[in-house]
Amino acid sequence: MNKIIFLLMMVVGGVVLAQTNLPATKVKAPAKPKAPTEINSDAADFHMNIHQAIYRGHVVVVDPQVRMTCTWMLVDLPTGGDHLNHVLAVTNVVVDFVDQKGQTNHVTAAQAVYDYKVVGAMTNETVTFSGNPIVEMPTMTIYSEPLVWDRAANKYHFTEPRMISKDTGTNGPAQKLF
Repeated sequence: MNKIIFLLMMVVGGVVLAQTNLPATKVKAPAKPKAPTEINSDAADFHMNIHQAIYRGHVVVVDPQVRMTCTWMLVDLPTGGDHLNHVLAVTNVVVDFVDQKGQTNHVTAAQAVYDYKVVGAMTNETVTFSGNPIVEMPTMTIYSEPLVWDRAANKYHFTEPRMISKDTGTNGPAQKLF
């Protein structure tokens, strides 16, 4: 009987000892809810039958990733989901966003069209700028008509770009790249 008690104590002691030597299990913090997108303007009309909102005058959109201003904006409101799928911004469009490197990009254009759709497992999220679009990055300024910002892939697509490097203090004066 003593042998059985001794063996049980060894097994229980071994389990307790093994548990105290286990690496700490990391507990995931609950995901922070995404901050809401805020839209301000001088006036707005909501057409509930066709699921559209039209914002007029000094339109300002503030999102956790992007800040945009324009004069007029049409938004197709989502019917079944919580993600916008189409936005048209017109007149004096200005977009500022911070890229993955923490650098600010500044885009100006006469018009911007945002489109979002999921096809299968592929997410397509683009903003197409037209009307003399210009993107100012920390190291260069790029002119292109149109200019497409692929948000899903985090890249730009340029058509007949004209790129001018900026003097960053290390490579001398700005140069025309193309």
